[in-house]
Amino acid sequence: MPITHRQLEAFRMFMETGSVTAAAERMRVTQPAVSKILAGLEMDLKLQLFIREKKRLVPTDEAELLHQEVLRIMSSLVEVENFADDLRNLRAGELRIATAASVGQTLIADTIAHFSAQHPKTRMLFYITSGVGHSVMTQQVDIGFSFLRFQHPLLNTQPLFYSRAVCVVPASHRLAEKNVVSPEDLRDEQFISFMRDSRMRHIIDALFESRGVARQTQYDVYSSGEACALVERGVGVSIVEPLGVAYRQQPGLAVCRFEPPIHFTFNVLLPRFKKASRLTNHFVADLKARIVQFGNVDDPKGLREIELADETEK
Repeated sequence: MPITHRQLEAFRMFMETGSVTAAAERMRVTQPAVSKILAGLEMDLKLQLFIREKKRLVPTDEAELLHQEVLRIMSSLVEVENFADDLRNLRAGELRIATAASVGQTLIADTIAHFSAQHPKTRMLFYITSGVGHSVMTQQVDIGFSFLRFQHPLLNTQPLFYSRAVCVVPASHRLAEKNVVSPEDLRDEQFISFMRDSRMRHIIDALFESRGVARQTQYDVYSSGEACALVERGVGVSIVEPLGVAYRQQPGLAVCRFEPPIHFTFNVLLPRFKKASRLTNHFVADLKARIVQFGNVDDPKGLREIELADETEK
C-alpha cells in the first residue's frame, strides 16, 4: 500500500522523541496506535526500520537515513501549506497585465507600484503592447487595458473610465496661451491624427466635418504618445487623451481644454470564458482608487476630467 502522511508524521515524531509513548502524546493518540502505525510503515516500505530490544524500538541505520528524507519532505509540505495560506490571503499569486501605452505608463504603473507593496509575494508580468486584445483573447495575460473597444466572442470588454480630450500645441504656437480651444481655432492647421480605422479618428473627424472646419492631415499616429512627440517638435497640433500630458511636464508642449468635449473611453479586457481571479479583481479595485485620486488633483484648467464607468454599463 502507498505510505500515508499519518505514517510519516508518526515516524518523524518517534525519531524526534526516541519514544513511542512521547510520540503518542504529541499526536494525541494511544501508544498502541503509534506502534501499529510504525509497524505498518515498515511493512509498506518492506524495510526494517527498528530493532526491538526489551520492549523498546531502536532505529536502524536505514531509519536514520529515512528520517532525513522525511524531514525534507515534511518541510516541503509546510512550504506548500504556507504558500496556500499566502494565496488564500492574497499575499502571493501571479498577475499578467497587457496595456496600451497611454494608460500603462501612467495609471497602471502607479497601481502596480501600490499593489506590489500590498502583495509583496505576487509575481507580476506587465507589458505595453498594441496587441492588447489578442493577448487577452489568447489568455497570454489575465487582464488588459486599452482605449480601443474590441468586439470578439472570446473577449469581455467593459468600459472602465472616461477622460476628456485635450488639445496640444507647440509651446510657441499662437494658441499656446488659450485656456479653451475650439475646432474653429484649428482651421487649416497641420493636424496630427490617429490611424484611419480607429474609433477616436472617426469621432474627431466627424466633429470637424460637422463644423465645416478643414485641417491639413498629413500625419497619422497610433497613440497620443506619438502625437505629443510630434507636436512638441513643432510638426503640428493634435487632440489627445489627457493622461500622458497630465503626468509629464513637457516644456515644448502647451495643453488646452478642448470644446466641445470629446471623451476617450478606457476599457478593461478579460477572457470571456475564464473567471477573473480574486487577485485580478483586487487589482481593478486598486486601479479605480488611483483613477479617482488622479481626477481629484487640483486642476485649474480642467485638464484632468475623468469619470469611472457606471457599473450598470458593464
